[in-house]
Amino acid sequence: MVSSMVWYRVGSRFEKPGITGISHFLEHMMFKGTSRYQKGEIDHITACQGGSNNAFTSHDYTAYYFTFASDRWQSALEIEADRMMNNRFDPEEVELERQVIIEELKTDLDTPWGALHHRVEEKSFSQHPYRFPIIGNYQDVVSISQEQIIDYYRQFYSPNNATLVLIGDLDVEGTLVQVEQLFADLPSSIPPRENPFREPRRERQVRIQMTMPTQTPRILLAFPAPSVHQTEHFALRVLDAILSEGKLSRLYRRLVDQERVASVASTEYTESFDPYLFFIAAELHKEADLEKAESMIFEELARLTRDPVSRSELAKAKNQCLVHFYSDFETTLDQAIQIGLLETLDRPRYWDDFSQRLMAVEAEDLQRVAAQSCSPEQAIVGTLCDGPREI
Repeated sequence: MVSSMVWYRVGSRFEKPGITGISHFLEHMMFKGTSRYQKGEIDHITACQGGSNNAFTSHDYTAYYFTFASDRWQSALEIEADRMMNNRFDPEEVELERQVIIEELKTDLDTPWGALHHRVEEKSFSQHPYRFPIIGNYQDVVSISQEQIIDYYRQFYSPNNATLVLIGDLDVEGTLVQVEQLFADLPSSIPPRENPFREPRRERQVRIQMTMPTQTPRILLAFPAPSVHQTEHFALRVLDAILSEGKLSRLYRRLVDQERVASVASTEYTESFDPYLFFIAAELHKEADLEKAESMIFEELARLTRDPVSRSELAKAKNQCLVHFYSDFETTLDQAIQIGLLETLDRPRYWDDFSQRLMAVEAEDLQRVAAQSCSPEQAIVGTLCDGPREI
């Protein structure tokens, strides 16, 4: 097998009010044909050769991938090189894809978690573009023009703003020759210079209350979290595992097993270029008290700040993090994703010393990070319960 990925350093972090969602919109358009490939031909070639392809957009990047058997993968390089410069933006296709994205956005906002997540993320930042939803705000998606998409494409889609990752059973020397032939003569672009965003530290808790017809009350907490460039990143990964990894984790034991107020308790923390967010989420039983469940979560966070984690619990959490680390490299596509992700985030040596830095985390590091990132006054507290849908 061979997996091929192209990562562009562009995502919603690069957007401005008025064009939110344009990175995701452009991702959709990259499958609509080029000067060489007709509409649908990229997927047709992939299917005929027994491969797979897809793409995804995030705050910090947009990535495209193919996976083929190793005797027929070279068409992936030809497609990527062609659509890097020669993508077509037929006005009719732009409008058709706009409707697809609008329906995707409506569907997301029609789900309790989707609606709550949008609102919490929006309120979590006052200045940084991480406050923009990756899919975009509705009014922007409706109004983004074909000309704006083409201009955005020409700014960000070029070899000097991209990373090509190839993993698998391939001939290195021959592959490098092919890469040189396909990409070397493609012109560079000049992406707009990024403005450094310094999000002010929050000193007051922000609360969001939503209603929607639902049988399951929900709570979503967001806290400021370190980026992949900060040393605190490793401690928060361990803290993340302690709180929600498995049925013996602290939040599961407290909310689900002991108090029986929730059916689900989870956390979410991902790698990001700039400081982003650490999420804690819980799905409660219909009769559960939202305020009581929230108090339990903050009690567990306070306990992490106050009492050092035991050696056995710390060792277990580190081992869980290492298991995830190794499983992230299981397939050729897994490896391409991990290597491309950290290269695009300007942290290419991240995996070289991951295990050493993870194992160096001590109990006092967890106390310090919990105090820095998970205090009640820094929280965005979102709750959603049964009631009329909010407009």
